[in-house]
Amino acid sequence: MSQCPVEQNIFVALSKYNSAVDENYLTESFVFLLNSLLKHDPSACLDILRKLCVENNEFNFYDDEAISITTQKSTEKGRPDITISAPGKKIYIEVKHDSGLGYQQIERYKAALEQSKASIRKVILLTRFAIDLDEEQGKPDKHVRWFEIYNWLLKVKVDSSINKYLIENFLKFLEVKKMSMQKITSEYINGIPVFRNLINMLGVAIESQKLKVEASGGWRWMGFYFDKNNENFCGVYYDNLSRIEFDYHCKKKDVRKFYLNLEELHFFL
Repeated sequence: MSQCPVEQNIFVALSKYNSAVDENYLTESFVFLLNSLLKHDPSACLDILRKLCVENNEFNFYDDEAISITTQKSTEKGRPDITISAPGKKIYIEVKHDSGLGYQQIERYKAALEQSKASIRKVILLTRFAIDLDEEQGKPDKHVRWFEIYNWLLKVKVDSSINKYLIENFLKFLEVKKMSMQKITSEYINGIPVFRNLINMLGVAIESQKLKVEASGGWRWMGFYFDKNNENFCGVYYDNLSRIEFDYHCKKKDVRKFYLNLEELHFFL
């Protein structure tokens, strides 16, 4: 899981000021990341493009070919969300978040590709959920889910510090959008009781200081409010389980945050 806090995430922050629909912003963010990879870490970009576009090794992307990745290029049959062009290749990618396909949308894009001189012409569908496609809608050449994009980016190797930052932020953005799916291992069995023990230990430590304590938990955090007016907080936010956060109200509107990093301080030794 990405360790980038939600409040510091560039894609999450910019999405608040985006007036377009979710799918457009999601598409633009993804293409921005791909183009950054293409420029600074081309081998990583090619790896993602192969996984995204190629089925059964029928073609490939190469280091020495000029590749263009653009958004919202109009055709006579519609406007595909993403167009990937390379010598002899033209690929349309239709991106969906929660909405369904338009009338014969896949077939219309295939018809638009017929006008291309490229020998390799593909229509890829990228969605959040699985979709049952009927003959009327048309079937894409490949159907990819967003959780697959998440897992590919999680494993990709890059050298550029810019791309490391962008990938980390985009992974967190997908997590916030609930578009990631990570493997659950047997560590879960021991992890939850250990986490509960940590929270209980925090409560005991606060109570030992003769402070009023009120347990609190939600989708984003678990911990305790304490002091006379239960204004101060001590606990853990789920987006960064490696630290304990203290929110201390100095004045009515002045909140100071302090962090105890459980890894750096060798808390568990």
